[in-house]
Amino acid sequence: MKIRIITRTGLGREYDFDVDPSIVIRELKKRAGEKAGYSDLEKLWLVFDREVLYDEATLEDYDVQADSVLELVDHTQRYRSLGGLIGLKFVDVSDNQALKRTAWSKTAPRWRRTRHGLSLEGLCKNKKCEAYNSTVIMPVGYKKVDMLDESLDEITKCPLCKGYVTAVTCGFNNCWWRYDGVQSCKDGPSKRCSSDWREADDAYHRFNEYQDETVTWKKLTLEAAKTPTNVQTMQTAFRPPAVDVAATPPKNDRYSSGNDETEVERFAQPDKHWCPWKSGSCSNTLEIKGQGTVEIMQRKSVPFELQLSNKKDAYDRKAYTIKISVNQNEVKLSTSTGQSYTSTDTMYTLQPEGEYWHRYWISLFSTAPNVKYGIGEVRPFFSVFDIELPENESQLMKEIYYLHFKVDNNDQMLTELKNLKEDFRIFIGTSPVLHELALFVIPQEKYTLEHTTCHTAISELKLERPLRDLYYSVINFKLNTDEFPDLTDIIERSIKNPKGWCYKKLKEKAEGFGKPNPKATYLRLTVGERKGDAPGHNFVVEVWPPGHNSPIHNHSNAYAIIRVLSGDILVRLYPALTLKVNQYKPIEQICHEGKVIWMSPNLNQTHQLKHLDLYGKPCITIQCYMYGRDDRVHYEYFDYLSNDERSIGHFDPKSDMDFHEFKERMRQEKQYIFQN
Repeated sequence: MKIRIITRTGLGREYDFDVDPSIVIRELKKRAGEKAGYSDLEKLWLVFDREVLYDEATLEDYDVQADSVLELVDHTQRYRSLGGLIGLKFVDVSDNQALKRTAWSKTAPRWRRTRHGLSLEGLCKNKKCEAYNSTVIMPVGYKKVDMLDESLDEITKCPLCKGYVTAVTCGFNNCWWRYDGVQSCKDGPSKRCSSDWREADDAYHRFNEYQDETVTWKKLTLEAAKTPTNVQTMQTAFRPPAVDVAATPPKNDRYSSGNDETEVERFAQPDKHWCPWKSGSCSNTLEIKGQGTVEIMQRKSVPFELQLSNKKDAYDRKAYTIKISVNQNEVKLSTSTGQSYTSTDTMYTLQPEGEYWHRYWISLFSTAPNVKYGIGEVRPFFSVFDIELPENESQLMKEIYYLHFKVDNNDQMLTELKNLKEDFRIFIGTSPVLHELALFVIPQEKYTLEHTTCHTAISELKLERPLRDLYYSVINFKLNTDEFPDLTDIIERSIKNPKGWCYKKLKEKAEGFGKPNPKATYLRLTVGERKGDAPGHNFVVEVWPPGHNSPIHNHSNAYAIIRVLSGDILVRLYPALTLKVNQYKPIEQICHEGKVIWMSPNLNQTHQLKHLDLYGKPCITIQCYMYGRDDRVHYEYFDYLSNDERSIGHFDPKSDMDFHEFKERMRQEKQYIFQN
């Protein structure tokens, strides 16, 4: 059949081709590129009916008929005037992970100043300008702008030299904002994406731009408003009845007396439970003078303070004390010698009430002498204050032995606030929080002194029993075997080809976590049957296409082992699962093929996985789960932050397909779809 290709490169010419409908897009693109004098095929797209055609598909896959007109486009160029055909390259505003909150600076240069509402940013290329080669801010204010409209050229000017600047990203402050657009996808059809109204507080909320992660927009509208109408209150999605039970922490020691695993690594987690109301006292003691960690879990949003003292009497004026006080307005760490540290950032002060318990903790280590206060998981990275006190206070810190707890500044809390008994959990531990946790698990025979002292890995023998059992179950699992040596290659082709099961399943799952987001999808292939000792199946093979990610989620307070079978994946760890979790800086670790990482009920629970390579091979992992032996709830959902960040969802971890059935499906696709 005959088709015509119009080039959007060079002089913009037309070429006629006589082709078979089964021709592969890459081959046709090569022919067209040669005629147009274009050597770098990676910069070219073939476009039909406003859809970018995937290289490994065929014309008949896109129902291209005789006499159809296609377009050859250089996607590295900037287009605004193609009627929405290609659009412009701009930051991916649908990527919540790219949005970062930054406090105001008093020393910013003149070209980095803004006003309330929307701001656009780009690089000034005027060599005579003071801001040359710097990213400048172009304030827009409370407006709605079409990013592909020619009128935008009047806005995107350097604030100093007034020269034209190509906008590549945006920021918001003191406003409500939203976007609506259509992205052109390299590996499939265009996707429509939008957001509900989101609030930007008194800080600069900016999308970080990365050269490899900009996307092409066929349509993009950004809007900022001071008080928009129809803003819905943030809500929690459907809550299964088990949610409230599962979210309630235990009222007993975390490690039972019958637990004989004395050699396992506890990572400085407080373990001894203390209830002031049950004990009849607002005071307790550390096991070791001068060191330890105290964790306070709270469900109701009530101000509290914890005083660490060298005196039994909480009101002894001669006592040396270190006090942490937390309320809605500030968190303050102070000593009786006059040291004082305060934060008013709402990320670290008293958290609002919701369906989850909030965790606050303080760590004391007199030898350093060091004091830390943190929120969420008990680990150094999530410290709010990490303070080295003066050396002359080291001896005073070594005398600290007593803990004095007070709620809502009420000295009669045991009687007047006894209704709060079930809304607090306090745990006391002997170890201070000193170093970040080793995430990678390695065999004992490869474990060295360097791993011990640098905390870069943990021996499998140091893991708790549930983690060891899971580790041994999957450490020798392989994808490519003698009977199917190219399974990973076939999976890759099935993801890319519109006829493949993987391609179709991923497209079907695009709305699985709230608002449609094709990138927030992956395949769950279960191995074996449910046994009742894990949330869902114990073993799950997960397939991550290039650029895809999970939502931020947790794992039902279960133990988990993740092993990377093929490719690389980025792991992001967060302090806790809340609606504002994206405002916290996460721990980030790239896991290469063969790496093994762990999760426990209290550590590494809230996380996200993301395949960073946008155009390479898929990443494949095997995940395995198990409840702890003291877990009597067996909560079966994975809780997650929805794509629009307006609700916490509860995902029933169902299977997309049994793994062995999946392998057979891939054999069939290899034989009947990919044999040529």
